[in-house]
Amino acid sequence: MKNIQMVVFAVGKEYYGIDIFCAQEIIRIPKNITKVPNMPSFIEGMLNLRDQVIPVVDLRKRFGVENTETENDSRLLVLNLEGMLLGNIVDDVSEVLSVGEESIESLYVEIAHLGNNCIKGICKVEDRLIMLLDVTKLKNEIFASVS
Repeated sequence: MKNIQMVVFAVGKEYYGIDIFCAQEIIRIPKNITKVPNMPSFIEGMLNLRDQVIPVVDLRKRFGVENTETENDSRLLVLNLEGMLLGNIVDDVSEVLSVGEESIESLYVEIAHLGNNCIKGICKVEDRLIMLLDVTKLKNEIFASVS
């Protein structure tokens, strides 16, 4: 069986995982995010990160988490989504995890097609469930809502 490595992060009370190869870096949330007018509420703005301008998304707002206040543990998880950098505000980045493919279950087809769902599977790790994000769907979902 093949092992999959993922970065695990929290948004609200839920845990999400994303392929480690998509994670570019994890930093404290910068103060200099520039607001862009007429964007959806979950787009925080743009950020100049080492001479590269990247969009910043608040995943708490995007995933409908009620408390969207930035805490001390909040981080900016910078992802490389098929060649495009995207900053994601998350509540905490907890670990890098290696799991076997057998511990990942696909979503039921009926659930996978509800709304704008970018979840590709659920990983069972001890007593918790980690939702695995599909980076292609996440990128398409975010930028479809902007256009």
